[in-house]
Amino acid sequence: MNRFVPDKKEGAMTSLDIGGACATGGAVTSTLTAAIQFFAASQCVLTGPWPQHGTPANESRFDFIVVGAGSAGAALAARLADTDAAVLLLEAGGDPPQEAIIPGFRDSLKGGKYDWNFTTEDDKFSSQALKGGRQRQPRGRMLGGSGSMNDMIYARGFPADYHEWAEIAGDDWDWDKVLEYFKKTEHLTDEAIVYNPHLMKYHGRGGEIEVAGLNASTFETDRFLDAFRELGFNMVDDMTNPEVIGAGRFSHTIRNGQRDSSLTALLNKDKPNLFVFKNAFATQVLIENSTAYGVKVVSGDVDFQFYAKKEVIVSAGTFNTAKLLMLSGIGSKEHLEGFGIKVESDLPVGNNLHDHVMVLTFLAADNGTCFTDQASLYMDMIRYLYDKTGSFSYSNSMGAYVSLNGDPSVPDFAIYPVCIPMGNSYYQQGCSEILGFQDAICTTLSEKNKEYELLSLAVVLLKPKSRGAVRLRSTDPSDSPLIYSGTFNNPDDLADFPEVIELVHSIVNTSYFKRMNAHVVDFDISICSGLEGREKQACRARAMATSAWHAVGTAALGGVVDPQLRVFGVSGLRVADASVMPKVPRGNTNAPAIMIAEKAADFIKQDLGDFS
Repeated sequence: MNRFVPDKKEGAMTSLDIGGACATGGAVTSTLTAAIQFFAASQCVLTGPWPQHGTPANESRFDFIVVGAGSAGAALAARLADTDAAVLLLEAGGDPPQEAIIPGFRDSLKGGKYDWNFTTEDDKFSSQALKGGRQRQPRGRMLGGSGSMNDMIYARGFPADYHEWAEIAGDDWDWDKVLEYFKKTEHLTDEAIVYNPHLMKYHGRGGEIEVAGLNASTFETDRFLDAFRELGFNMVDDMTNPEVIGAGRFSHTIRNGQRDSSLTALLNKDKPNLFVFKNAFATQVLIENSTAYGVKVVSGDVDFQFYAKKEVIVSAGTFNTAKLLMLSGIGSKEHLEGFGIKVESDLPVGNNLHDHVMVLTFLAADNGTCFTDQASLYMDMIRYLYDKTGSFSYSNSMGAYVSLNGDPSVPDFAIYPVCIPMGNSYYQQGCSEILGFQDAICTTLSEKNKEYELLSLAVVLLKPKSRGAVRLRSTDPSDSPLIYSGTFNNPDDLADFPEVIELVHSIVNTSYFKRMNAHVVDFDISICSGLEGREKQACRARAMATSAWHAVGTAALGGVVDPQLRVFGVSGLRVADASVMPKVPRGNTNAPAIMIAEKAADFIKQDLGDFS
């Protein structure tokens, strides 16, 4: 969850000035970057074959306009373009940089120009150990969206999640119905699963996106798994198994040592009837007589209007979808009239915002669990550039699911451990700039890291009851929306954190970590001073709470869109992205967002014909 790679700075080991290496060679600032420049320039192994940029003529007409080329939008546009329909895909960003391809660089784009850099508003209640009480909300502003910068974890949630959706939006969204759409896109190659016929009935083999596993074990992950085993967790081969939960390694969307996604696997195909307009920021859905007929777009200093013969589909993500709908007159009548916006449909757009709540806990231990010397790191980078193997070619993310509800197949919390090598000179920067913790906390952790490895264990609430909201800041489309997280505004969400945090702390007493002198890292949080025991743990959890970057729900099924994702009260308009999730699934949201896009494509074909 928090392997930190700083922004590009001259001479920094991880700056890896490779973005334009094939074209320009770039500046050589260190021995490592010189090696990278050489390999990248000579072999261009990091080139992404991104879709060709197109600038359609102003007032052009298309069958479909898809707003947003993120995980859902890229998949949906690609599926629609498999028919004879003319499809325009609008993306506010451009091509991902070549760093986005490398699994080992999965955090390098957060906080930079490829990120929307959203933050929540300070509610004066939660997240007070973060700078300004604001939670960071990284979201990709590039082709592939957040799927070009996420951790590539393949998760779906559990059947209980989709039973909840079905109660709200009908049987089309129940587990059995969504499973076939997960399988449609999936090409599973994880060797821990692929040879198990029982597990394989839940997976696909013929889809476009590879779901791979790490064949070689890593010392770090094995030690964490040993610790969870000692604590009584089941060991599971498949973290998506709907029948049993426990601790194990995640599968990841990685193909041949490179990030795989709906962009790389679906959109990067030659589709002559698909037009991809990059750096094209949609500012308004055009609506007349309760019918969506086009989109206003800004690209550079030029204004465009494009028209849709059949439908406009908004796939701009949980925050930007809500903002665009409201700017277009779809939202709360009271809120829109306050900005002088004509109300096209009075709907609860922006309500129901929620996210997995993440509280980071920290242990420290003697050096040796995740130690990697600089020479090995340099050689691994060269190895990656040579044949896309080695430590930069994979992610070894693992986790453990915790059930407190009495159902051994339905988790309430997840624990995600990460080992940070001793003397990580970039840790304080990542702690401050990516996670956004107050300087005092980051300094305490950085000082501790000079003598010990840090074991960062994220404790994540998977099914929050609290709700926040997204609202317009102004009528200027370039202004970020106001994001109110609502974290812990339902006290039930905080109630079980102390118990799970104590469980995490008990890792220090397991055999290996006890030998490594593991201990809990403590730091002062002023608002929790004087408290003890469970009250102190609850206070610290409330203060340290941040987003797990899985926000959903602002254009929810049943409230804003119907079961076929059509916006209530406006014909010719659908939404297909994480904003339609009425309740967040118990897992990472990338695969569910792509599943939604797959279903949207079929809904559209059923409604309007498949054009094939």
